[in-house]
Amino acid sequence: MLIFASAEMACAADWPQWQGPERNAKSGETGLLQQWPEAGPPLAWRVDGLGGGDSAPAVAAGKLLGMSNRDGLEIVWARSEKNGDEMWATSLGEAADQRVPQSKEGPGCTPSFDDKQLYVIGMSGRIACLDASDGRIIWQRSLIDDFGGVAPMWSFRESPLVDGDQVICTPGAADALMVALDKRTGETIWKTKQPTSASAPEGTPPGRSDDEPRRGPPPRESNEGSTPTITGSKNPELFVSEHWGMTAFSHAVPNGKYLVNLYFAETYNGITDEGQRVFTFDVEGHETTDFDIWKKAGGPRKAIVESVPAVVDDGELNITFQQQVQSPAIKAIEIIPQGDDADQSNTIRVKAGESNPFKDSDGNTWLADQGFTGGGTSPGFINRSGGRPGSSGGRGRFGGFGGPRPGAAYSSAIAIEWEGIRQYVQFTANALVGVSTTDGEVLWQYSAPANAMGINCSTPIFQDGLLFAASAYGTGGGAVKLTKDPSGQINAEEAYFTPRMQNHHGGMIVVDGCLYGANGGNGGGIMTCMDFQTGETLWRDREGPKGSLLLADGRLYLRGEEGEILLLEPSSDQFIERGRFDQPDRTDVPAWAHPIVANGKLYIRDQDLLLCYDVSAE
Repeated sequence: MLIFASAEMACAADWPQWQGPERNAKSGETGLLQQWPEAGPPLAWRVDGLGGGDSAPAVAAGKLLGMSNRDGLEIVWARSEKNGDEMWATSLGEAADQRVPQSKEGPGCTPSFDDKQLYVIGMSGRIACLDASDGRIIWQRSLIDDFGGVAPMWSFRESPLVDGDQVICTPGAADALMVALDKRTGETIWKTKQPTSASAPEGTPPGRSDDEPRRGPPPRESNEGSTPTITGSKNPELFVSEHWGMTAFSHAVPNGKYLVNLYFAETYNGITDEGQRVFTFDVEGHETTDFDIWKKAGGPRKAIVESVPAVVDDGELNITFQQQVQSPAIKAIEIIPQGDDADQSNTIRVKAGESNPFKDSDGNTWLADQGFTGGGTSPGFINRSGGRPGSSGGRGRFGGFGGPRPGAAYSSAIAIEWEGIRQYVQFTANALVGVSTTDGEVLWQYSAPANAMGINCSTPIFQDGLLFAASAYGTGGGAVKLTKDPSGQINAEEAYFTPRMQNHHGGMIVVDGCLYGANGGNGGGIMTCMDFQTGETLWRDREGPKGSLLLADGRLYLRGEEGEILLLEPSSDQFIERGRFDQPDRTDVPAWAHPIVANGKLYIRDQDLLLCYDVSAE
């Protein structure tokens, strides 16, 4: 069963922490609308001027509790559940520079309410305990200064887990991957060392045991110390960084006809002649065999573009790659709508190997590396921010692509009990791990769902004997079953792995044996239902956009990235919609704050704006 720390002063229908009472995005509330009116449920109240950030509020003891960036300060706030009026606001200090903003710079943590106190983690790693009645800071620590933590690329986003007398968080340091703090004083109880591999629980940064299924990169192809000079293109930057060793690429697109442009150039110094890299690729049934980049281009560092027509009828464009001699490699992919009514402004462009979007000399925007299954990336040393892609640029201990590798990602831990053993399960930058609740010892780890860039966001799921985690960026989701060998060692045995659940950060929910979630990364996604025990895809439907989920009174609430809000009936057979409306006054950034349902109300945050809807059936 899933264990969570009880919030004694919270009501039964409150939402006192990240993903609700049991940290599984499920509410036990009943008496809610089962079908929405055409215009959506009635708006009860709204608040403007909340401050920037993607922090979804907690709801407890008559208060909404959240975090924001206001005028460069990181603020923890409390508002009345009745009307949204602010009750108090406390500054933790200056807000951290996010460095690679994808939304307005602000906190992503949902506060944890427990026994009249509030626990939060700020972007720069401040972890604090506050009095929930007035916002007074009781104690404060730093994941970086006190534990040597390394913040992920987009800052700390974890929501702390309060379990009994312990507060659990993830600094990501070599000797403090996770830590337990005394919830009353903030003093350190234990620290977890980063594991080395699935078979060696403690030591230096994680690796992979020889017998563990490989989902990640093959041995790195590197041109260390050199920048390839590309000829044959007016946009040579498109042919520097690459993705190699992949087995597939997929991207959500509307059904229709497309022209798919595949960008190639042989820039790896280990290839010195034709015949040394040969592979097959297939674009929606159009197969090209014996493809040799060197031979086709006429030598190294020469740009070529292969154009392939494609027809999509299932909402997803798919490309497969198969090695013949040496791993396949690609520089970029361009998907151009075709036909009389085609709008070519909707062209999708993905730059392989790049950690950030950029514009080419024609003004076209290219998405960062995404959509690939397997393989690895070579950034090609393209300098866009005073250093290698993803480097910290000298701004403190921030990790990233090519910078210090943090152990922390963006997930939040859960507590489980298995065969009488209680443990904390966290999805770190390198693996899904289970640690002892008493001393922080690593019990097991499973690295297949962790993507090569360490951008692992989803909260782990434990249900029906399986642990599941998933990530985007060409990876997918995997389930493990815990077992114990004669010596008492706990092992995580893979039950299945599926590339069809590349969940970004909207979360997933298991209902009646089915797992629901969005499959897709920065380029969008598609609502997917799969059999939780087997990983088999039961259905996918583009009417369900990429977004974040919760379950309340037998209905799924889906908040789309673009701002739409849907009510769905769970079904293993098909997508069933029971209502939809568009959020008013949308900002121009992705809607990433998760929806909240508590005490008959639906709460939707969009940066500076907080909306409260009445979803009670009474």
